[in-house]
Amino acid sequence: MASIWVESLGQSFEQALHLLAAAVRDCTDVLWETSMWHVPAPDPDREFLGSDWHPVTDPGQRHVLAQLWVQRWSTPWSVAWHSLELIDYDLNGESGPWTPPAPFTGHPHWRDLPSLPAAWSRAEMLAYIDYGRQRVSRTLEGMSDEKAATPLPSAHRYGGQPHARIIMALVGHTTEHASQIRQFISAAGIAPDERDGLRSHGSWWVD
Repeated sequence: MASIWVESLGQSFEQALHLLAAAVRDCTDVLWETSMWHVPAPDPDREFLGSDWHPVTDPGQRHVLAQLWVQRWSTPWSVAWHSLELIDYDLNGESGPWTPPAPFTGHPHWRDLPSLPAAWSRAEMLAYIDYGRQRVSRTLEGMSDEKAATPLPSAHRYGGQPHARIIMALVGHTTEHASQIRQFISAAGIAPDERDGLRSHGSWWVD
């Protein structure tokens, strides 16, 4: 039987993913590809990689990629993708091979955001949210104090820290990005669907 801490963490994940799913569903097609905040141009020497993992060196191609990076970085579809990819990756914690589900397979956000031919659809993102729920469930089902305390390998950006610490942080990270999308579309006059059961709490929406 899961401990009360693991059970509570699972409920917190569900609430965060519910907030994200509701914001994605309520977002319009136009707002889905609209920047939510100003994004400065990347440094001139910023490295862009192609699908072959080799640096893009052609000046014209680099200019296009830099423009698309600015245009896409703070869009709802980019922010939701980043949030879900991080859940997927950090639950794995570099403990073994990791591959996101189709159609995201082979398309890391940090590399392919400016080079994708088009934005991921809301349906694709909602499917990724459902996949994320399953990942959370599978991870927490087998969680023990020993597993939670296991240090992340050096290949992870937080190598050496307990896996539990980064898993706990994912709840706040997901809630933050879900709230950004919700506030953005709310400012455009889009109220939450009543079926999502969200209610206003100051400038935040909670379930």
